[in-house]
Parts: sequence; C-alpha cells; structure tokens
Amino acid sequence: MKDDSNEILVQILRILDKAGFIVSEVDSDYCLEIVAKRGNVKLLIKTLENVDNERKESAEDLHLLAATFSASPLIIGSKVQRGVIEKDALYERFGINVISPKTFRNAALGGKFPSVYSKRGGLYFRIDGDALRRLRRERGMSLGELANKIGVSRKAVYEYENSQMGATLNTALRMEEVLNAGVTMDIDIFTWRCNEEPPERSPAGVVAQQLHNKLKEIGCKAIGFSYAPIDVHARNFGVSFLTNEKRLGERALDRKVGDALEVSKVLEIEPVLITGDVRPMGLNITILRIDDIRKLERLRDLERLLHLDVIDDADN
Repeated sequence: MKDDSNEILVQILRILDKAGFIVSEVDSDYCLEIVAKRGNVKLLIKTLENVDNERKESAEDLHLLAATFSASPLIIGSKVQRGVIEKDALYERFGINVISPKTFRNAALGGKFPSVYSKRGGLYFRIDGDALRRLRRERGMSLGELANKIGVSRKAVYEYENSQMGATLNTALRMEEVLNAGVTMDIDIFTWRCNEEPPERSPAGVVAQQLHNKLKEIGCKAIGFSYAPIDVHARNFGVSFLTNEKRLGERALDRKVGDALEVSKVLEIEPVLITGDVRPMGLNITILRIDDIRKLERLRDLERLLHLDVIDDADN
C-alpha cells in the first residue's frame, strides 16, 4: 500500500481491492501509478489532487500505453483550477478521461457510470443515437420535425443520432419530453478505448533509442515510451523492454525492474532488460546486452534471441 500522504491514491487502491480487481502499483514518477484488471477490464490509472498539474507528455504516454495494451486510461483527481470535479461527471485532460474518486467508487462498486461530461461551455449528456433514431421513426417524425420541436437544427439531430455530439441539459430534457422516453446514456469509463493506431515515437534514453531504432530497422512493430515503466514494446512478440541507462544507479535500476515486473503481472507481458557493457547481477528478469541487439538483421534473429514465437499480425 502506498504512503497515506497520497490520500486519493490510497482511496483508489482500497476501492479496487474491494471491487475484486487484480492490482499492481509502480513507485516511480511515471505516467501511471496503478495497473488493474478484472475480467476483460484493464485500467491504467494516474491520481492527482489537481488534474491541471498533469503534463501533456505524461498524458500522451498514458494514452499510448492504453492503446498498446487495449486498456482504459483514467486520471482521478479532486479538482481542476476552475473548481472541484463534480461527482458522476466526466472531464478530460489531453484526451484522457478524468473523474473524481467518488465517481470511480460508484463505477467500480456500484456499476454506476458518469451521466454527463464536461467540455468548454458546460456539462453535456451523451445521447443514445440508436434509441433516438428508433423513437423518432416510431413517432413518424423527420429529422427536421424533431429538430423544430426541441429547438435545435436538423444537423444537430443528425449528429445526436450518430453519437457525434453531446446535448445540454435543457436540450436533453426537451428531447425526452417530446419523445416521452429516455435518450441519454451513461458513459462506461471501463470499456472506453484509445482505438487509434499508436503514433511513431522515440523513447527517452540513449540505450532505449538504439534498441528502438534497431527493432524498427528489422521490421518490428516497436513502440517507444518516455514516461512509462517500460521503454519499448515489441508488438510482434508481446515483449516489453526496459533499458539500463548509464545515469541509473543500482538502486534506481532495482526500482525500475521492480516496476516493470509489477506491471507485467497485470498486462501479461514478458519484460526484458537491455543493458550496456555491464551485466547487472541478482535481478529476477531476462537480461540482454545492447550489443546482442545491434547484431540483429531480421525478425527471426530476435525471435531466436528471445526464444519466442513471432505473433502473426492477424492475431495482434
């Protein structure tokens, strides 16, 4: 359990335990602090008292990790600079969903997800486009007729039906009044995914960059990170690499390896340490030298080095 000085983090860990999640924690200043799993749900969580303190670069790595491992990223905090984070409302920071600890508790323990989300201009409801379209047609209304009755444009109704736009409280209430049925939907933060293909990016650290460049050179789908417990992930193999940079002391390396091993338990990855000339002793992790990586000429060479089978692209 983390130090009680981080009250939000302690709250979230207790909630996850009570909700039956498998949990791993990391100790260092990464883009996340918790990796949790329950069934098919995987969560990558960062906690902050003031969410506006989250850095763009860190959020981008959290987003990238979530997309890489088919997980749902969350930032959990109590306030933003303009005020507190409301209960049962969803906020956003650099493309990552942001909620309060109470909202997380309601979702994890009660299955009650946020009903509104915040964006510039106020709070908005997510509209169930399929339900809206079905109800409109059942009542024999065209897009234009429904638009006139609720006081919005025909284009707005079209976007509601295609789940491309949220509705204000007044518009949602008017819509439900006209149709005499509910059309709003809760936002399942546990199944929200970063579906876009992760962008090409280089990791931090000299050894990590050499590793990343070589893997790309031989045709590996390598993803680099700068603020994560891993430095490079090889999608072809399901293997994640961390590197022993020269600036790391023995204690820092022990902590880095420990963090990678913790994360691997939940994400079900195989961590491998890439080191320079000196091979660290006493670490419970597969270790390869960067010189061995430099000699690789094709994917099969890496496969033999790791004693693993290449994952077919169709299965990835």
